[in-house]
Amino acid sequence: MADLQMQRAVLALVLHEHPTLLTLPVLAGRVLANPRTLSGGVTLARALRDLDNEGLVFGNGFLIQPSRPALYVKRLLGGS
Repeated sequence: MADLQMQRAVLALVLHEHPTLLTLPVLAGRVLANPRTLSGGVTLARALRDLDNEGLVFGNGFLIQPSRPALYVKRLLGGS
């Protein structure tokens, strides 16, 4: 999966599940075909790093949640 596709998948899932916080293992299980592969883990880590750098998600190394700006954009686009 390309980096931008992974970022979209991660952000969409995190926004959809809000206010539930997702753990890294749960997130990996939902966005990766095989969550135990090194390449999948690297792709997921890169996506989370990029989303965090852009201010769209926050993570503490285990739990992932959307940022306030990401939630605002979701509301603007008609998400609940």
